Amino acid sequence: MARILRPHITDPLQYRGLEWIFEYTNHDGALVTWNCGQAAAATFLTHHGKMDPVEAVNNMAWLERHHPPDQLGGWFGTGRRRIERIMRARQLELFEVPGIDGLCDQLDRNNPVLLMLGMPHRLFGVNLPGGHWMVAFGHDAERVHLTNGCPMTWREIEAGWRSLAGFWIRMNGIGLARRR
Repeated sequence: MARILRPHITDPLQYRGLEWIFEYTNHDGALVTWNCGQAAAATFLTHHGKMDPVEAVNNMAWLERHHPPDQLGGWFGTGRRRIERIMRARQLELFEVPGIDGLCDQLDRNNPVLLMLGMPHRLFGVNLPGGHWMVAFGHDAERVHLTNGCPMTWREIEAGWRSLAGFWIRMNGIGLARRR
């Protein structure tokens, strides 16, 4: 269920980022196995006032209908170009956020960042290289706070950026944020 997500902060003096974000997950749509890109897009668009959270169910349905997962017929999820196309359709201009320093800079400015990180994906009983779209909305010295998943350590973020899935869609070592 789409909901308000608050970070699990252990040290409030170190935390930088949003106090909360309206989060969509794969389970808010029909294409649960492959729609993490649409869930991240809906989260991002809702944060920036381009989707109404009251219409959460309709938002995911609209994204899946008009901008469905597109990698290898949708079986491998959503590519960067599809995410960029979704944002353009809602008049949001994105820019690349390079590396850890860029990610921290945007989160320090309360500007969430779309990330695509490599994660193993099990399909038909076989572990395949897969990826997962999330929105980073805060950080501290230990971890990055993400939607549609859980907080990840900086080491996990860096490892996820060096994945085959990230390379495939040109997201290795970068995130996407709204140009202000």
